[in-house]
Amino acid sequence: MSNRFPNTYLLLAISVIVLSAGCGGDDPVSSQEEHFEAEGLVLVDSGVRFFRYFQGVVDTTGSKPGHLEAHVGELTGHWSIRFLDSEGDEISPPNDPDTRFTWVIADPAIVEVFQDPGDEGEFEFHLRGLQEGETTIVLEVTHVDHADFRSIPIEVHVEEEFEAEGLVLIDSGVRFFRYFQGVIDTTGGQRDHLEAPLGLTGHWSIKFLDENGNEIDAPEGGEQTFGWTIGDANLLEVFQDAGDEGKFEFHLRGLAEGQTTIILSVLHDGHSDFSTLEIPVHIESAAGEHGEPVGIRLSDEGTGTLLAEAPLAGQGDATGSLTVAAGDSTDHIEAQFFDSGNVEFQPAAPPHALGIAVADTTLLGIDPPADPEFWAFRLIGKQVGSTTITLSILHNGDTEETFSTIAVSAGASSP
Repeated sequence: MSNRFPNTYLLLAISVIVLSAGCGGDDPVSSQEEHFEAEGLVLVDSGVRFFRYFQGVVDTTGSKPGHLEAHVGELTGHWSIRFLDSEGDEISPPNDPDTRFTWVIADPAIVEVFQDPGDEGEFEFHLRGLQEGETTIVLEVTHVDHADFRSIPIEVHVEEEFEAEGLVLIDSGVRFFRYFQGVIDTTGGQRDHLEAPLGLTGHWSIKFLDENGNEIDAPEGGEQTFGWTIGDANLLEVFQDAGDEGKFEFHLRGLAEGQTTIILSVLHDGHSDFSTLEIPVHIESAAGEHGEPVGIRLSDEGTGTLLAEAPLAGQGDATGSLTVAAGDSTDHIEAQFFDSGNVEFQPAAPPHALGIAVADTTLLGIDPPADPEFWAFRLIGKQVGSTTITLSILHNGDTEETFSTIAVSAGASSP
């Protein structure tokens, strides 16, 4: 028994010494460490703040993306990081030599971080896509051997970019226009510009050219879409048939005679994978060709006397007026349409037809157009008074264009 108690006292004494040392003042090393405190970050590219993360949430307001993007085999822009304090205000990155920028990528086979020479460890970097796919990246502020700040995993989308050096335009199997590496091919008598009539061109399709000038198919699947920029939209527009929207097939439609330019593009996720330089376009009318209607003229069919003229609805008031005697009808009144070049025309009928709406049918009736005079009609006076008519172009029964109202006076019949 006597040899047990001294040992017990010794153990208690040692425990007291250890506890006293552990419960003493602050660790002198820990007290000297200053930790960088941040609650979010902003990514900046050439002065543009394009991505914001704050208190665990990616900011998607104002059309900001909810993820980062990179292309296979290409570097992103040179991105720099600004941090956010607890109030969401920007603060500079730490400049402590023991603090550095680090990251963790979930799948390093899809994307990697690249830092320019001299930027190693600094809060500036690029992403480089390695293969198509999606992964995540965690952005960190590392102090010695631990993280002072760590974002949640941020999505990164890596996509293949459509690469082309030129294009060929095809009409009914004929390759009539070639553009390669910024130059329009004029060999073999090919044109150095596109041509459009007043109306639609043929149905054109696009094949693209690789770096060797070999044809490659237009992208499919809907991720890349066809885009264009027209220099003067008063002269020209692009028209795509129903079902072709976004595909690489189109018509040009000349609206008025003149010259303008068009840029043809492959659009992908808000940017252009490929764009031509400005391609000249000449719009010229040929015999029988016309542009879009801008107005309508009504004339006495027998004498050719102009009775009234009306612009498109909302483009001004009609000039002139029509008259008819109550209890009587007029001679045939012929409708002619005109374009911005003052070319008069009548659309093919059918499928087009003339629509006539009377404001007060108790005063006025219509003897409507009939085959073969699809664009001529008579007014029928019912009672004395004043009203209006509204004329329109119908296409397969649907209203295509409407014109300003024209005044009609129904007078007393002659004794």
